[in-house]
Amino acid sequence: MEKSLKSIANELLTLEVNTILKENTTGAKMPVNKRLALRDIIERYRKTLIEFGICEKAKGVPACVDASGKEKFLLRFEGAGEYSFYEVKRAAQEGKRYYESLLPRMQTEEQSESLKERIQMLYRIERQSANFIGMFKMQRTKLAIETKQGQRGYDAEFNDGGVGQYDRYPSQIGSHKWNNDILLREMNEVEELDFGTEQITQIRKAWELGTQQVLLQTVVQIDGDVTSYLTPKFVKLPPELRTMVMNFHQNSTNEATGHWSSFFKVLTDLTGKAFSSIFGNNKTTES
Repeated sequence: MEKSLKSIANELLTLEVNTILKENTTGAKMPVNKRLALRDIIERYRKTLIEFGICEKAKGVPACVDASGKEKFLLRFEGAGEYSFYEVKRAAQEGKRYYESLLPRMQTEEQSESLKERIQMLYRIERQSANFIGMFKMQRTKLAIETKQGQRGYDAEFNDGGVGQYDRYPSQIGSHKWNNDILLREMNEVEELDFGTEQITQIRKAWELGTQQVLLQTVVQIDGDVTSYLTPKFVKLPPELRTMVMNFHQNSTNEATGHWSSFFKVLTDLTGKAFSSIFGNNKTTES
């Protein structure tokens, strides 16, 4: 119980409010099955990487070449587990390096900003993929499974002697107890992954944000520091729309701060002690 409360308290140290530009809103909720939620996340990442011209899905033939004349990165996994996210992370890193090399050649500010937006998105995909890789490694550790991640590809571990270098890797159903590199139908057939509260929160945040563009972000720290970030896209909005977005963001921040304060009160009521002492501090706070 105490460990769970400390975990929740850790999540409350920072409040982050994002106002996102989202097209074609469907109102869909995150799947209850976290395997499917992870699949939603990685499919958005794959779609973005393909749209950016960085990679393509393996089809049994050599990849097309990109604008620089280099073969595009091949996506050979179809699942949403450790190896799939590692593959996506590598693709994002390659794309990031390529776009960064193009920046000095941009002739207008508009071209530079467009390229920087893509680089920022690739940073996000890389960072979130790294988080999920770590999450699956924790699952492996928890189950005492000694599987090492390949650094130059996966043929040695997954080829089974029958998969060509341009083919997709087969489902890794044998690792489903800790991993999610399996087919969609298999995700609905096998048992759920045993994720903790922090991991589920991590999945939810990534699912909500996806590859949508953040217009405004406000971060509130437990010590009272408040940092707000404005993106170039927000600054360039027409004045009326910019005011509307700012008001919407301010209202969301106020509402979130109210809920945040309520969580603090509930947590201190449950523990019967000041918030800071939950972390083992000797100091007590006065209200």
